[in-house]
Amino acid sequence: MANGIAPDTLPGHHRPSRRQWVGLAAVTAVVAVATVAVPPLITPNREPVLAPNEPSTAPHTAAAAASPSGSASPAIRFVPITVEAEDPGNILSGGAAATTCASCRGGRRVRYLCIACRVTVRTTVPVSGRRTVTIVYETDGDRALKVSVNGAPARTWQVTGTDWTTPRSFRFTADLPAGPLRLTLFNDETPAPDVDQVLIS
Repeated sequence: MANGIAPDTLPGHHRPSRRQWVGLAAVTAVVAVATVAVPPLITPNREPVLAPNEPSTAPHTAAAAASPSGSASPAIRFVPITVEAEDPGNILSGGAAATTCASCRGGRRVRYLCIACRVTVRTTVPVSGRRTVTIVYETDGDRALKVSVNGAPARTWQVTGTDWTTPRSFRFTADLPAGPLRLTLFNDETPAPDVDQVLIS
């Protein structure tokens, strides 16, 4: 003590009390914990470094948006099918035979469909579904044609025509499975018309 004045009471040299020291230490500890636990509010604007084969989470660029979205193949769609009766891929049995026909598409048709004479039109259906089958024929007068789908019991269709040079047609609906299709046209009871082509739509 100098001049009768204690050091704690000297001007400009006030000494904190014990309570003030404890409070200051507590505030310092809280600040230190907050600095470690709370990340900074502003971080550098940089892309993260990706490991090999690691997908990026960055926003898509225009180039990325224009790239294909996936590798899945598109769904198969049905496209109408047309098969000429005289097509080499068909089967002619008995006395059935192809003949020239100026009014027929392809320039030929199949005739002589009788009791043992048949034409089996062969094709492949890419997609199963209910389809419309159209038979184009030529005949002079009233006749009948039987049609069997993939070996199922045949249905008989009554047809008519004015001459052997004017194409006519009839149609029916059938549930066709995907895969090979066999349409057998014949008449084992009475004379049949000549067949020009088969359309499936």
